[in-house]
Amino acid sequence: MILARDRTAATRAVAYFLMLGGAVVGTCALLVPGFAGSAAGIVATVVTAGAMIFAGACCRLVPQRVPEPFWVAVPILGVAIIGGLNLATEDVSVSAHLYYLWPLIYAATFLRKDVAYALLAAASGTDAAVTFTLQPVEAGLTDVVALVTAYCVLTVVVTKLRSREDALVTMLERQATTDPLTGLPNRRAFDRDLATALDAARKTAAEHCLLIVDVDHFKTINDTWGHATGDTVLVQVAAALRDAAAGGAVAARLGGDEFAVIVEGGVPVARRIAAAVRAAVAGITDLPDGLPTLSIGLASTRSGATEAEALLAAADRALYDAKVRGRDRVSTVEATPRRRSHVPNR
Repeated sequence: MILARDRTAATRAVAYFLMLGGAVVGTCALLVPGFAGSAAGIVATVVTAGAMIFAGACCRLVPQRVPEPFWVAVPILGVAIIGGLNLATEDVSVSAHLYYLWPLIYAATFLRKDVAYALLAAASGTDAAVTFTLQPVEAGLTDVVALVTAYCVLTVVVTKLRSREDALVTMLERQATTDPLTGLPNRRAFDRDLATALDAARKTAAEHCLLIVDVDHFKTINDTWGHATGDTVLVQVAAALRDAAAGGAVAARLGGDEFAVIVEGGVPVARRIAAAVRAAVAGITDLPDGLPTLSIGLASTRSGATEAEALLAAADRALYDAKVRGRDRVSTVEATPRRRSHVPNR
């Protein structure tokens, strides 16, 4: 199917092709003598043109009501319409051949490479079949070979450019959603993942939990041993979170020394992950002046906090509770819809 980021452009491409193509074909059938041949040909051409305009208007005005498979099938439909109209109007001019460029460009730009090449074969075969039906092979062979070569070059070039674009977009998306120091998802990715998880929780009533993890006295670590040591602490805590979250949970760095874990499961599952993280951090032996400890706040959707703001507020209050009770512990409080609370200095 078409990627979500391409849906708007694909919708417009389909809508404009159908409406503009239908208007041009219908006008030519009515005004250009001999364009559609017989009276039956004129009627068939005008009806087809009207259907194209109507379909294009639907794509433009109500794209959400158009079935998903249509966006993949439409270039195949385009090839069939172009071939049928060329045959009905007995048009073998170069301009008639060039109409095949639209579905080919569309497929190469928005669809998978294998689909684009399959459409290339279909368009080339349809063009050749119509041309050789309307005129002798020796008369149309040169045009068919030249145009099919052009179709092939166009499809190859556009699919190559699209592959490069996809690779660039993937790299930029990864950079935009990844914390450069720890390699964990960043706050942008966390907000997206939390919204997705809570949407699933509301639909299925499955319990989800949120852990907010804070490195105790991190400011002191930075001030005493320098930011390089502080960065090392963050990287090792992130590694512990990544290992503990493997298997369904999602860990992220929110900023500074604050991390989060989205848990698909209940409080016991979240507590096991929290215990695994604290045990892993406690096993770090290559840091000066003892080992860092973690304060963790835990909140669950079972209390009715199925909105991101409410769950974050509950987890923050639990983290605050862990800190005021001496740090180096996991704390849980009930969720209520309120804004994020202040946490004591690290």
